[in-house]
Amino acid sequence: MFLAQYYYPVYLHIILIWSLWQYVQCSKKSVTEILYTRKNNTAIMLFSVLFIVIVGLRPISGVYFGDTANYAYSYYAYQSGVSISDLEVSEWLFHWLMATCASVMEVQSFFLIVEIGYVGLMLWACKRLMPKNILLAMLFCFGAFSFFSYGVNGIRNGLACSLLLLAFSFVLGKRKEQFFAILLCVIAFNIHRSTILPIFCMLFSLFYRNTKIIYLFWFSSIVISATAGGFVESFFSGLGFDDRLDSYLHSTEDDALFSSTGFRWDFLLYSAMPIWLGWYVIFKKRTFDLKYLLLLHTYVLSNAFWVMLIRASFSNRFAYLSWFMYPIILAYPLLIFPMWKDQGKKVGMILMVHTLFTYVMWIRG
Repeated sequence: MFLAQYYYPVYLHIILIWSLWQYVQCSKKSVTEILYTRKNNTAIMLFSVLFIVIVGLRPISGVYFGDTANYAYSYYAYQSGVSISDLEVSEWLFHWLMATCASVMEVQSFFLIVEIGYVGLMLWACKRLMPKNILLAMLFCFGAFSFFSYGVNGIRNGLACSLLLLAFSFVLGKRKEQFFAILLCVIAFNIHRSTILPIFCMLFSLFYRNTKIIYLFWFSSIVISATAGGFVESFFSGLGFDDRLDSYLHSTEDDALFSSTGFRWDFLLYSAMPIWLGWYVIFKKRTFDLKYLLLLHTYVLSNAFWVMLIRASFSNRFAYLSWFMYPIILAYPLLIFPMWKDQGKKVGMILMVHTLFTYVMWIRG
């Protein structure tokens, strides 16, 4: 549809300019207008549709879109009648979807369907969690560091994690909603089994709500990573439950997002921002909200797992198991709880910093 090399730069500049505009607009609004007035969502809905169509119908490129090329080769294999996966094992659902689509449509149409799921499910989750601020909530999502990458590169992981975001919005509801949340988790696991980590952390957080201990676990993970990171990597790779885990931990190939290995203080500080905000909301402002506690605790526990593996070459594969919640964890307290007299200005400022981090990381290459 367009030249592959222009997709991400154009997208990122649009989000950056839009975030700047929202900063200007939010700075003029009162707390009541920010939190309690339902906004016009036409623009964000239209942009979401355009993103789905343009990115879903993207050209096949392994240079600019990572694993898009690998998924395309698998798709072509299915079209040729070659079975590349045992549909009886875990993660069968994504391969079943691919094999089914391969019999009736071209590969770009398949990517379009995946993109509808990735963005559409995220939009649905934002609508349920922050119904009066869908525009700002989705801007936080679009501006997130990993959002674009998992729409064109780790598409299976991205789709599975969008299902989990939606599950979060149902899990504390009535019995039928809880059943639906369980169903979403099962589907997510059978698309990408790495989602067992956030699923487990979510289940743990449903029954254990001591924020101080959970925070202590996260800080302990930093110490463990700094002093015994190699041992932790060997321990997890030695468990033998996933061949890809071992390859990710020991691969020496470059990754576009994590080309620099070692202890990544920049990514650690990035991960810490929602944790700091959570501390401020819970302990400074003494705000209690079950949905927020569930989201925050799940994020902190999942992120601690990544921190312990932060030195690995492909640690982004683990980081995303917490980072997919990152924009929601940031946006939810800012758009739900009254905290400051100039809340509009602070919401706009945090949105800008959030997007600028993504922009700076792109500039750094």
